[in-house]
Amino acid sequence: MNPVNESQPAQILIIDDEKFYLDVLVDILKPLYRMQIAKTGEEGLQRLRGDTLPDLILLDVMMPGIDGYETIKRIKANPRIAHIPVVFLTSRDDVEAESGALDLGAVDYITKPISPPVVLARIRTHLALRQAQRDLQNQNQRLEDMVRQRTESLRRLSAELVLAEERERRRIAGELHDGPAQRLALSKVHLGRLQGDLDDAGRNSVEDLFSNINLTLQELRTLMVQLSPPALYELGLGPAVEWLAESILGKHGINFRVDTDASYADLPEETRVFLFQAIRELLINIVKHADAARASVSINRHEDHLVIEIRDDGVGMHEPDAHQLNPEAGGMGLFAMRHRVDMLGGWIEFANKGGTHVTLQVPFSAAEAQR
Repeated sequence: MNPVNESQPAQILIIDDEKFYLDVLVDILKPLYRMQIAKTGEEGLQRLRGDTLPDLILLDVMMPGIDGYETIKRIKANPRIAHIPVVFLTSRDDVEAESGALDLGAVDYITKPISPPVVLARIRTHLALRQAQRDLQNQNQRLEDMVRQRTESLRRLSAELVLAEERERRRIAGELHDGPAQRLALSKVHLGRLQGDLDDAGRNSVEDLFSNINLTLQELRTLMVQLSPPALYELGLGPAVEWLAESILGKHGINFRVDTDASYADLPEETRVFLFQAIRELLINIVKHADAARASVSINRHEDHLVIEIRDDGVGMHEPDAHQLNPEAGGMGLFAMRHRVDMLGGWIEFANKGGTHVTLQVPFSAAEAQR
């Protein structure tokens, strides 16, 4: 498509072999427009292979070699030039000829002998329509560029939010380890030293304190792992999901299978963190709502995308609305999950197939997400 250039007149390609009408058209159009002339359909198609395309084509029907009907068929079959408006010129004035021309993609049909005022009026009309179409296309392109830029900005903000949340979880887990957990462990050491100096009743009280401290330490360690699982960083996504399934599904007596052990280390960190959180949310949903005996998680790479499928044999559900999958403690909820999947350039789908089947797909990189 030619770029719009308002500093020069429109260009018209005339494809006609009759010298009389060529002379008439040149006299009419030369003062107002730039022109190209071809005397056969083949020559006209040759001119359309150049870098500068016309803004409108005047095409005769009856010519030596290929006729106007075959010429317009070839024009409309070529995506590079199919957008150029074509006006037929012909001596035939029957309805069948006019209908056939319009069916082939012509925008207008002018019969010979031509009337200069009519030709000029038709040309002005179709050039104005073409300019309006160009303006609309340019406006649409600008809007698409704005949407693309806004989407990329939102994707970056979403990624930054995921990473900021994860950094905060890791910070809290670190503070729990370095603060309360360390102090409790030190308290056990001090109590052990005091225990030998106490009577039986005192030693029994200390044993009770040991039990409470050990339970509290266990709960703290569980909380620290839930906040920031070491497996995700030390082993990768696949092994971390196996640990996650064991800690959520296995803990509640649900038989499970995880079909992956790959680390997927080439995934961006924000994608890896988000997927782990999303899978955690969906597994918790199985425990809370599915009444399932078996569940499975599969993670596979399909070309440039990662596809995660989570199945259970529970009561089954169709795709929930934003209120049916509420965020658990530390969870994100369906609305936030959908939003982040969109920002990553992926999608999530719920299906009822003898239980619930959730499919989540994301691209491997931000570059793929923008395609």
